[in-house]
Amino acid sequence: MPLELAYYDISKITFGNKTYLDGSSLVINHDELRAHLLEDDHFEDVTLHVAHPGDSLRVINVVDAVEPRCRLGGGNADFPGFLSTPQTVGKGRTAVLRGAAVVEVAEPVPGESTYWREAFFDMTDSCSGFSPFSDLANLVVDVKPAKYLRDDTRPPLNVFEGTPEAVSLNRAIRAAGLKASVYMASAAAGSEPNEVATFDLPTSPNPDLPGVVYLYQLSIPYIYGEIEPGGGAIGGPAHLPTMVHPNEILDGALVCGWNAIACMRELTYVVQNHPIIHDLYARSGKDLEFLGVVLFTNGDTRESKERLTGHATTLAQLLKPDGAIINYAGGGHPCVDTMMICQKLEQSGIPTTVLSMEMAPNPSDSGFVHFVREADLIISTGNYEESFSFPQVDAVIGGTSLLNAESSPSGPFSYPLSGLLGSTNQFGFTNVTARSH
Repeated sequence: MPLELAYYDISKITFGNKTYLDGSSLVINHDELRAHLLEDDHFEDVTLHVAHPGDSLRVINVVDAVEPRCRLGGGNADFPGFLSTPQTVGKGRTAVLRGAAVVEVAEPVPGESTYWREAFFDMTDSCSGFSPFSDLANLVVDVKPAKYLRDDTRPPLNVFEGTPEAVSLNRAIRAAGLKASVYMASAAAGSEPNEVATFDLPTSPNPDLPGVVYLYQLSIPYIYGEIEPGGGAIGGPAHLPTMVHPNEILDGALVCGWNAIACMRELTYVVQNHPIIHDLYARSGKDLEFLGVVLFTNGDTRESKERLTGHATTLAQLLKPDGAIINYAGGGHPCVDTMMICQKLEQSGIPTTVLSMEMAPNPSDSGFVHFVREADLIISTGNYEESFSFPQVDAVIGGTSLLNAESSPSGPFSYPLSGLLGSTNQFGFTNVTARSH
């Protein structure tokens, strides 16, 4: 099941009368793309902005971010379940505008859960290194919801879900980012890529190399267009763990499903460039063999946790690995499930590494919600309780105020890394690191 990603390097985005690639610059027909996005009746208006590294600019109220991609060589298989039928992806050739991103922003509407809605990043040099989006050429899609959505006065159902209309709006905003992504990447047709990378699992793993399986804890994404529930939230009990080809993950099968904490939101862009999968592929056949991926969510009762973690462990064992990697998705319940799987794998003789962000408001806090003795190899992706001083900027895109701070959104202000988009990402897609002393 080989997947080819054809990379076209982008360093600049501008607006013009047509959409095309000019070397490393992407020129976008502003009016055509805007009209395309306004075909959705969830929106009253859409404003397009560009944001480049070094701009004195802050982007707030972020919903999701997407890397511009589209299928090459025919076939309608872009972001299945959203823009095409929910067909299996992960093979063929996909064009990638490397160095660019589509970032969707919108102020929350009444009836929308805003418990974890705050999400921002800066394009200034002071923020570079914390958020991966500070280093990209970004097309920011600023959505103004339709009047009937802005006038809805009903409260959200709970901290996970809003009213059905608010949930539908958030899906539409994400779909707008996907549409813009495909529109932009289609400019690569007929051009020579800077690089073509091929991804595939070994058909006959080398028995002399250690086999590694990756257990991917999900954070309620859309999978082929359908929301994947977790912990009893958004759609009922969590589904049983399942095995997938890693190419499906790289090729648009997963889309960000809800507004989790910004520092560890399961952003579509990050999933498209999943660093654990990329690293395992890069080393496969050299010092290890990449065996596959097991997707799992979390239970919300003792019984459901035993059922889900036991099934995930069994699926991993079927691949006969010599080692395993697990990422913790963040939050309370998910940590318990992660540690339970780690414990079961270690007790079955499979050494396991856990990637985890820290939640430590003071030095005396361990940073863990839950841990087990068997979790003896844990990699920190950063402490999202740590505060950072953000400078004043000249311009703000995405709204007029921060949700969880009284400060002006243009700054200066101090804010925990939890609000900074992608800053302590659970897959290690970050420049934040930790050292022991």
